Amino acid sequence: MNEKSFRFEADADLLASADVVVCGGGTSGVFAAVAAAREGKSTVLIERFGALGGTPVQGLVLPTMSTKVKQNGVLRDPQNSYLSAELDLLCEEAGIGFRRGSQRYFDPLLLGVLLEKMAAEAGVKVLLYTSLLSVIRENDRVSAVIVSDKEGIHAVEGKVFVDATGDGDLSVIAGADYSSGDPRTGKNQPMSLRYLVGGVDIPAFASAVSDGSIRLFPDGGCYASCVKQDGTNGVERILSAAREAGDLKKEDLAYWQIFSLPNRKGTIACNCPEFFERIDGTKAADLTNAQLEGKRAVMRQLAFYKKYFRGFENAYVSDIAAMVGVRESREIVTDYVLTLSDVASYHKFEDAVAQSNYSVDVHGFGDAYSDRPATLAASEQPWFEIPYRSLTVRGIDNLLVAGRAIGCDFFAEAAARIIPTCRATGEAAGIAAAVASERGIPVRSVNGSEVRKKMIALGADFLESM
Repeated sequence: MNEKSFRFEADADLLASADVVVCGGGTSGVFAAVAAAREGKSTVLIERFGALGGTPVQGLVLPTMSTKVKQNGVLRDPQNSYLSAELDLLCEEAGIGFRRGSQRYFDPLLLGVLLEKMAAEAGVKVLLYTSLLSVIRENDRVSAVIVSDKEGIHAVEGKVFVDATGDGDLSVIAGADYSSGDPRTGKNQPMSLRYLVGGVDIPAFASAVSDGSIRLFPDGGCYASCVKQDGTNGVERILSAAREAGDLKKEDLAYWQIFSLPNRKGTIACNCPEFFERIDGTKAADLTNAQLEGKRAVMRQLAFYKKYFRGFENAYVSDIAAMVGVRESREIVTDYVLTLSDVASYHKFEDAVAQSNYSVDVHGFGDAYSDRPATLAASEQPWFEIPYRSLTVRGIDNLLVAGRAIGCDFFAEAAARIIPTCRATGEAAGIAAAVASERGIPVRSVNGSEVRKKMIALGADFLESM
């Protein structure tokens, strides 16, 4: 390591050295680290928060979406990850998760505990409360990352690095190119600040609207949504009336959705409030605004619930996300950049490491992409694929990216950003990093189809392309 290349203190100490270094301990990062460690490689996982889990844990983002693949009329919902199937089973066995329809619900706090258990059992060295500051790059390779914690500034050396920061921080600091925002407007997707409300009498709440727009499930759970804003159900009419009365704002109605949680009796999760201005997830000022404005919105919405719905007489806010829900920020330029055309045409790749039929889900005030052409709806292979080359960062030999910052255009990212895809790309990146480390080759020289075969051999579910 060349100490003269430090951008910070020249005498920063060496904190750790490993075969594989993963930056970002969220959905994709944990899967990348565990996958690499299980391949027998020493692995370091760096996370700025005090817990692993990222978006579904600190961000309270749930349920886990379905990949929405139907074949011959049967929902297959491939997860493309053996670790994902393992984690889902652990959630069920612990009583903190279940499947309802095509989606998987879980207790966000305890999901993080299970992820930490998986990392510990795999032998991953976890560095919490540790933030990425800089990168030491020597020609076309990253030799170390510079991090900070309470004790100072340190270096972490590695043979192969995985960028699982969500915003592509490691890649950008290392000099990679990227795109960001809707090409029509330059704006990023809206951000959210989710929260939980406890003390709710769910049966009473479900009976509060006579048209059944608040659904009550046999297991005691509930669901209600107002995302179309067309006034066609009782909940939407109540929200509109509250806005006219000054109890809610326009932004409160733009994307309002609530549902119950496993393992938390009388608790509902709120998929709101959502923000449409100052939405750059790479700017601390915008994230700060979302937290401050979001908490004011949370209290306004709690007052609305208490005033307009039965069952909320004793309700209280039980949690507010520590992490702002960022749907899209940077998309790193990789050796192959997935496009809207690839998604819309169900393009298949020889080196595919993930499959999905999730929609092009662009949030906003009616400005969303109208989904793929109807002429493709009858396809016998109704899914698009993400190639391994969308994980290999262009121009850097030993750097992979996983999660929502993989190589996509804006619209393709809107379809690829869901948790199952982040898990799959994380697992693929971890296995590929282990291979590249073992053989001493650039990550782009790893055979993506061999990575997929390894994933399948370990239990990952993939659909066979004809």
